[in-house]
Amino acid sequence: MMTYLCALLLAVVAMTNAFSVERPLMALHFSSRLQQTKLFSSEESVSFDSLDETLLRINFSVIQGAGIFESYANNALEAVRSYTQSFPFAAVLPVQPLTYLPIQMSDGSPALKVTFLRKKTPEKGSQDGGIVFTSRLVSEEDCDPGGLENYVLRIELQAKRIKEGQTIPKVFSEKQICLAYIKGLSETKGQELLAEGGGVVVDSVFHIWMDT
Repeated sequence: MMTYLCALLLAVVAMTNAFSVERPLMALHFSSRLQQTKLFSSEESVSFDSLDETLLRINFSVIQGAGIFESYANNALEAVRSYTQSFPFAAVLPVQPLTYLPIQMSDGSPALKVTFLRKKTPEKGSQDGGIVFTSRLVSEEDCDPGGLENYVLRIELQAKRIKEGQTIPKVFSEKQICLAYIKGLSETKGQELLAEGGGVVVDSVFHIWMDT
């Protein structure tokens, strides 16, 4: 009986020691994985100088009804930005690894950054260029802050190439994303989001593949 109790006690001690050793090892393994993974944050700031060619430019407009201009303008601009942030970029290029997250430009304005990814090597980082979508009011300086009836509000959206990290041109990926973005504006979800901004409509579209 004593022999059985001793054996049982030794087994319990061994299990306790094993558990106390295993937990730190698991924590160490998890933390090392976190250190190897680059986390993208909406607090990331991008300089206009890091951007290259304009791939896409869309001009929107909306006729203002009664009300304070500032509130109406923010509503319309937010509708365009909501469409951009909700657009399913990954679905356009299912075989191209990418991330798309809201960021802040160096002037403080919000934007959305699409980052193309590749396998990281000692010579190259994991980022392989990308696209930044920005939008702004282009007629704000001409308005009366007290509110105007039938004032045409204009919004400009631009998609610019990120030249940093791009070693091989991503022309195909850039084209597919921009054309899908344009097409989505005429589809149900795009129309609904623009309508929420007071009836925002597309005035003109330019992209670098128009002549191809």
